[in-house]
Amino acid sequence: MMNKYAPYGSDGFNGYIDESLKDIAARFDALFSRDEIIALILGGGYGRNEGGVLIADNEEKLYNDLDFFVISKDMPQWRNSQIGRTLKSLHYDLSDQYGIEVDFSDLKPVSSLAKTPLTLMWYDLLYGHKVIWGNRHVLQNLPRWKAKDLGINEALKLLLNRGMGLYFARSYLLHDALNEQCDFINRNIHKAYQAVAEAVLITEGKYHWSVIRRMELIKEAPLAEYSNDDRLPDLIQEAMLFKLRPHYVEPIPKAINDRLQTAIDIFEQVYYACWAEYFGVPKLDLKSYHNLLSSHKDQQSSVMSIAKNFALNLRDCGITPANMTEYIKYPRYRLFYTLPWLLFGAEMTNESVARMLGVQGDIDRESLEKRYISLWQRYN
Repeated sequence: MMNKYAPYGSDGFNGYIDESLKDIAARFDALFSRDEIIALILGGGYGRNEGGVLIADNEEKLYNDLDFFVISKDMPQWRNSQIGRTLKSLHYDLSDQYGIEVDFSDLKPVSSLAKTPLTLMWYDLLYGHKVIWGNRHVLQNLPRWKAKDLGINEALKLLLNRGMGLYFARSYLLHDALNEQCDFINRNIHKAYQAVAEAVLITEGKYHWSVIRRMELIKEAPLAEYSNDDRLPDLIQEAMLFKLRPHYVEPIPKAINDRLQTAIDIFEQVYYACWAEYFGVPKLDLKSYHNLLSSHKDQQSSVMSIAKNFALNLRDCGITPANMTEYIKYPRYRLFYTLPWLLFGAEMTNESVARMLGVQGDIDRESLEKRYISLWQRYN
């Protein structure tokens, strides 16, 4: 029986994905030994049977990336590096062949699966995946997590990353790149609403790995406690359906700009509401957000984690005039602290932003934004 990778795709489209995965597995098999690699696992939408099908020029086309996880045996670092280079070359070849990104994870030793910390990515993979090569039962080594065990910190990390998608979308509009980047902008508007729904469900302890199931669960969630915009329920449903049935839109500047600004405004409300739940307070403004963020103790505050955080901050930021508490927090803290300035237009002086991002001197906004992006790319 043929696998169903995209619920709105035809039998022919799903058959095409099936054959493509067989080809990828064959290419993988020719390059790697089962003495070293245990399994190649498809995650993401297609791995959950919830991939998107794009109708363009009267043809069904792949839209989502193909996201693969590589489970290996324990190997020396030099061999891991060799395999990593081979996987990168395979990534380029297959991405060119199929016209979408075909991504491979870093090697994940099977011996480490049982101690894998709970994250949204690993939770989704556990419950929605396809092993296309190797041991089909390898993920049984993962802990049996429950959705209610996902911490609000996973929702906050998700919002940070999707907030950056909105930032890049706005940058393209500001630089008159709408015609070339219309699909990117449209996709990231929808991704922002998808993230809003996922963040709310995580915060409420109601998350589910299936998009289709989340579409039902979010109807019962108290969205009015997170945003006062009564359009949000419909915007979420539209965005989640877009994940399954993506489509192109016309590059009409005013319409796209209005949609993007609405998304940023709603996103800001939900962002602060989720942080308020995290801190256990009724509501937040910028000042209280910064105060609580600075004074809050990280969940992992062992001597080893503090030492690691200090080393990472020292590497990335050097020694700048700052409160030492900034150096014992994981560097993502700096990104959270300054995201309202970057995305929401919150008022912060260039000096305070520069200090938080670990740079000195008279720095203009454009340089500070580039600095933010470089840190985000490292810690996203």
